[in-house]
Amino acid sequence: MAEIEFSIDTETGNCETEINGIQGPNCEQTARLLKQVLGTPTTDRRTLEFHVRPKPKRLVGSDE
Repeated sequence: MAEIEFSIDTETGNCETEINGIQGPNCEQTARLLKQVLGTPTTDRRTLEFHVRPKPKRLVGSDE
């Protein structure tokens, strides 16, 4: 299940987000949407999960 975690430093107002459960290009798309809402982050780190590429699905009954 996809999950987005927000941590807000009440003293500085800095907001940190972490995206979990979304892999590959979908993770990048989600991060872009968050940037539109929250603004440009001061740092941007990609997790190991970002680098996972979804495997293509085979069609049932395919002769390939």
